Amino acid sequence: MQGKILSTQLIIGDDGKRYEYDKNDVVNLGNKDLAVLTGSQVDFVSFDERVAKSIYIINENVNVNVSGILSADRISSARAKALWGIGLLIFSFIPDIGLQFFNFIPDIWQNIGKIIAIVSFVLYSMAIYSVSKAAASKSLFKNYIIALIISFLGFSLLILAIIFGAIMDVLANSKDVGIGASMIAVLFLGGIIALIVEIYFYKINAELARLSGSSLFLWSFWINVVRVLLYFVLGIFVGFANFIFSLVSAVSLIAWVLLFVAWWRFGKVEKR
Repeated sequence: MQGKILSTQLIIGDDGKRYEYDKNDVVNLGNKDLAVLTGSQVDFVSFDERVAKSIYIINENVNVNVSGILSADRISSARAKALWGIGLLIFSFIPDIGLQFFNFIPDIWQNIGKIIAIVSFVLYSMAIYSVSKAAASKSLFKNYIIALIISFLGFSLLILAIIFGAIMDVLANSKDVGIGASMIAVLFLGGIIALIVEIYFYKINAELARLSGSSLFLWSFWINVVRVLLYFVLGIFVGFANFIFSLVSAVSLIAWVLLFVAWWRFGKVEKR
C-alpha cells in the first residue's frame, strides 16, 4: 500500500485510513530527519488497520522540507553563536583571575577582557533569539529580555544604594552607621532582585532543556544558583576573601562547561 507521511508518527494511506508507525520501520530513512519529510510519499505494508510496517520513502516532498531545513539551519547557527559566546566568556574571565592571584595585570588586558565579555553577551543573545525563531517560541526570547532588564535595573539600584550609603556616611560622620545601613539595604535589595532574575533564567533554561532534550541546561542553571548562594552566604559570614573568589570562580567554570556541552549537543528542536 502507498500513502503520505502526515507527521513523525502518522501516515495516511491511499485508502483514506491513518496508520501509526515507528521511525525504526522506515527502511531507507538513513540519516534523514522525519520532521522534514512530512508530505513525502511512502510505500508500506500493514498487518492491521492501525500500524504501518516495512516503510519505504519513494518520493520526498522537497517543498515541505524547506521549513524543516531552515529550522535546522537556525539551530546550527544558534549553536555556533552560543558556543563562541560561552567560550569567549570563559576567556574574558582570565584577566580577572590574573588580577586576583597575581595582583597585577596590564590595563590593556583588562580592557580586552571587557570587550570580549561584551562580544560574548551579544553572541549568546543572538543564539537565544535564533532558537526562539527556529522553535517558534513566544516565551524564550521574551523571558531572556525580561531577565536582562531586571538585571540592569538591579545593578542600577545597587549603585544608587551604594551612593546613598556613602552620602549617609558623610552626613552621619560615622562609618559604622553609614556602611551598616547601606550594606543591609544592598544585600536585601540584591537578594530580591537576584531571586527574580533566577526565576526567569530558570524558565529560559527549562525551555532550552525541553527544546533540545538535554537536561544539562537545567544542571548548569542549578549549579549557577549554588554559585550565587555561595557568594552571598560566604560573603556575609566569612567576608570576600581570595579563597571565596576562587571557590565561586570554580563553581562558575563548572556551570559554563555544562552549558557549553548542552549547546554542543543541541542539534535540533525536539517535538513534544
